[in-house]
Amino acid sequence: MHVTVIDSNEERYQIAYERFEYPNLMELITNTYYSEIGACRGKALCGTCIVKTVDGENLNEQRSKQEEHTLIVHNSKEKEYRLSCQIVLDENIHGAVFKVIDHMS
Repeated sequence: MHVTVIDSNEERYQIAYERFEYPNLMELITNTYYSEIGACRGKALCGTCIVKTVDGENLNEQRSKQEEHTLIVHNSKEKEYRLSCQIVLDENIHGAVFKVIDHMS
């Protein structure tokens, strides 16, 4: 299985993963190439691991109340935004494309 991650320089990385290899997408991203996200270590509190779902079915309907709150605090109310620490590495994200959001306005 794999996901594609687009960084802030618009570079695309196709990252292979095995189901539940890491606890979440944030861990996969930080352990593969991008170490500057996830300050709260996956507790859905800091908003430093925000990604935009560019391509992926039903991924934006699975947000918890804590994730919703953190996204609102960081001005990311659109349904395409998710905290990568809250996205499970399973078959549902296979083939999905995510863009890392460095700074929310």
